[in-house]
Amino acid sequence: MKTGYYAVVRGRCTGVYKTWSECERQVKGYRNARLVLQLASQEQNMWEGVPVVYTDGACFSNGYVGAAAGIGIYWGEQHVDNISEPLLNGPPTNNRAELTAVIRAIQTAIQRRYQQLIVRTDSNLLVKTMNLWIHGWRKNGWKTSNGTSVKNQDLIIQLDSLLENINVRFEHVTGHAGIFGNEKADQFAREGAVRYRQIKSQ
Repeated sequence: MKTGYYAVVRGRCTGVYKTWSECERQVKGYRNARLVLQLASQEQNMWEGVPVVYTDGACFSNGYVGAAAGIGIYWGEQHVDNISEPLLNGPPTNNRAELTAVIRAIQTAIQRRYQQLIVRTDSNLLVKTMNLWIHGWRKNGWKTSNGTSVKNQDLIIQLDSLLENINVRFEHVTGHAGIFGNEKADQFAREGAVRYRQIKSQ
């Protein structure tokens, strides 16, 4: 049986997987799957013992009038840095909530003087953004390959800037699959969205 860490760059869900069986589900039968890499043992050791944070964003009525968004950040049970807040800066959308949650988590890690951080999120879009697309967008002046402006680029540029100060690995996890940290981040984000509605209704 194959063992190790695997990075799926093109597949059903990009991200880093700890076992071949998890990785195989993302690439088997997927057309043009590529760049499935087993990371070297040195790379594995580099990430052992690194702080892990789960982030999530929630938005009720996403894309409609009356949308309400919140962010959730889970470091651990009763952790002082856990966050559940409404998204009050910018339009209330799911993607902006996801990005804001990651930004806040990385800002906390930098304040804590962490050198490395593992961010786990169920947003495949966010993982692809950070692991695949952001480098090309930066070179293209924050334009996509077809010349359109990158959406939410204010947050993506801010996130890109933060990464100059810390080494972050972005990992995709399956949402609503019983992963405790992800479930807690989701709960916090939803509670934040509820508070958003309460604030806006006052």
